[in-house]
Amino acid sequence: MVNKFSNKSVAELLRNVSAVYQIQGANQFQIRAYDLAADSIEHLSKEVKDFWEGGTLGDVPRVGENLQKYLSEYFETGKVDHFEEVLGKVPESMFELLKIPGVGPKTALKLAEAKVVSINDLEHRIKSEWLVSKGFSEKNLNNILRGIEEFKRKSDRILLPEASETAKKVINYLKKEESVERVDTLGSLRRKVATVGDVDISVASNEPKKVIAHFKKTPGIERVVEAGEKTATIALSNGIRVDLMVQPPERYGSLLQHFTGSKSHNIHLRSLAKNTGLSLSEYGIKKIDSSGKEFSEDTMMKVDSEPEFYSKLGLEYIVPELREDLGEVEAAEKDELPDLIDVPDIKGDLHTHSSWSDGQDSIEDMANYGRAIGREYVALTDHSYPNMKFGERLKLIEQYNYSAKNIRVISGLEVNINADSSLQVPDDVLKKHEVILVSIHTSFRQSVKEMTQRIIKALENKYVNIFAHPTGRLLLEREGIEADWEKIFKFSAENNKILEINSFPNRLDLTDTLVYEAKRFGVKFSIDTDSHQTKHLELMEFGVSVARRGWLEPKDIVNTLPYNKIRDILSLGK
Repeated sequence: MVNKFSNKSVAELLRNVSAVYQIQGANQFQIRAYDLAADSIEHLSKEVKDFWEGGTLGDVPRVGENLQKYLSEYFETGKVDHFEEVLGKVPESMFELLKIPGVGPKTALKLAEAKVVSINDLEHRIKSEWLVSKGFSEKNLNNILRGIEEFKRKSDRILLPEASETAKKVINYLKKEESVERVDTLGSLRRKVATVGDVDISVASNEPKKVIAHFKKTPGIERVVEAGEKTATIALSNGIRVDLMVQPPERYGSLLQHFTGSKSHNIHLRSLAKNTGLSLSEYGIKKIDSSGKEFSEDTMMKVDSEPEFYSKLGLEYIVPELREDLGEVEAAEKDELPDLIDVPDIKGDLHTHSSWSDGQDSIEDMANYGRAIGREYVALTDHSYPNMKFGERLKLIEQYNYSAKNIRVISGLEVNINADSSLQVPDDVLKKHEVILVSIHTSFRQSVKEMTQRIIKALENKYVNIFAHPTGRLLLEREGIEADWEKIFKFSAENNKILEINSFPNRLDLTDTLVYEAKRFGVKFSIDTDSHQTKHLELMEFGVSVARRGWLEPKDIVNTLPYNKIRDILSLGK
């Protein structure tokens, strides 16, 4: 059952209203207000309805007075009369079609008016060539088919930060039960994969019945899906399912290791264990004879911690993020695992936005918040809109730095790489800034050759420092670009160009697999938040999780350096 008051549902409602406004040719500022509010609500760390119930709806970024009024009406009555009127002017089936990546409001309307009633119906009508016979472009329909494939792949997945926030709330609640000795996440969430399915949680306790009874009363619960003596599943009102497993403390290390995975990592461990006369399970470690037969139950080695579990296999402890069978077992045998990056290693943020472009807060507010959370420097890299008053903005940054203490604002820009490889603004603007990020925001479907040439041409510019969110993917929305990444990695390493790991929840880009590959070429990275408001500066942990999954150490990441050293790196080649 879909919760119509969840952040995801409210954001979708606002985007649907925006879509109709676009079709009607409404004021661009009005359209943008709805889209920005939708983005803000979707990425809130708690439910927007909770803000309303607490009388603090005005604290939600990008939600102005008019939208506050409409949302109050929505939470009170379950609908908004104005929205009903707006949405009623187009076929209802149009809104489902908008979920397909690459399908905009006008295309969705045209398809709905052609009597397409659903995504499945659309796929059938494209493959049967019915829509071609009705005058639709075959090229456009092929692009829509690719979008449908993307939509199917992203269904029923949850962004890592959303799953993490839900897990945190449930864990904090479970800890209130006195019989709970330890609580952890499991599965892909514990390995910090970019998107996860359900939230899996484990508890160490000798009183599982008490734990299950407590779990069944979790705040925000919609229903109990099932409950046994040691396991239970609940569905929360935000649409997320939470699975719980309880194990005695003396066996907890085995449970935690077994259900953290990954599957391929565990298969490798079982093979290694078998060769040394051991059998592994979520209950502990047993000895086996030469034929593979297990000894009696009383030979079970009960393992209460994961470090002990790995130690009994003759391995250095392998952190969850590395458990993907990419060589971590072999490295652990030789005590050669990397000394992974962690959040405290980060000294500054090299990608943020202020109200000078599409950010919410001022340069001063962004810098002050950065200082409050321990950053030594923050680069303000607003989008390089051609009509921006660059000189005035640089002067404001200079004035702030003159009076500020314990924080440095680095002047920067995020510059779009146009389809023809040119940059959005000329060199005489770029050279006046300390850091230049380049990124792709348009023409995502160029060929591998065209895209690779486009990127390398932009990186050849001596004023360019960082390639931001390199694949351009939007998790659960849009696949990343296709390019010759090996060629890009080699060029970047040889020419002192930095690749970004973007921490924003729906990006987490560069991807962990590409980070792992790029490291082999000696590429240097930055981990940045791409903040558009002050609170976004706290998203750094999710970029760090990508870096850890990519085997990165502090020495691989430039913004682990203090300002005086990062300044020298940014000036290389200029």
